[in-house]
Amino acid sequence: MRKSKNDILCAQRLIEVEPLILDYACFHCQQAIEKSLKAFLVFKKVDVEKTHNIILLLAQCAYFDSVFENVEVGNINKFAVDSRYPDMSELPELDEVNVYYKLALEIFQWVNERIVIQ
Repeated sequence: MRKSKNDILCAQRLIEVEPLILDYACFHCQQAIEKSLKAFLVFKKVDVEKTHNIILLLAQCAYFDSVFENVEVGNINKFAVDSRYPDMSELPELDEVNVYYKLALEIFQWVNERIVIQ
């Protein structure tokens, strides 16, 4: 969760300080969501597969908690790996980044509320 929080902080700074770096902000939002969901699955003692697919991870988390059902993720998956390659990258608009940033915060909070360290 610490790494997820750091990704959220990176995304925040990239959308608050000029010049805005929106593609990397989306990358960090995707990473924060991915890491939060994987932390939840690890907490539930699931052997987490190596994937960047947010939709798949949400489905796995929804098995344990319905809050993860029907989460609208837009095109966040395209910012996982594709954004690292020049011919595959897309420059998002600030509105799109803000949606992903809000989603990253929301999922981080959901997971943080559900993980109880014993």
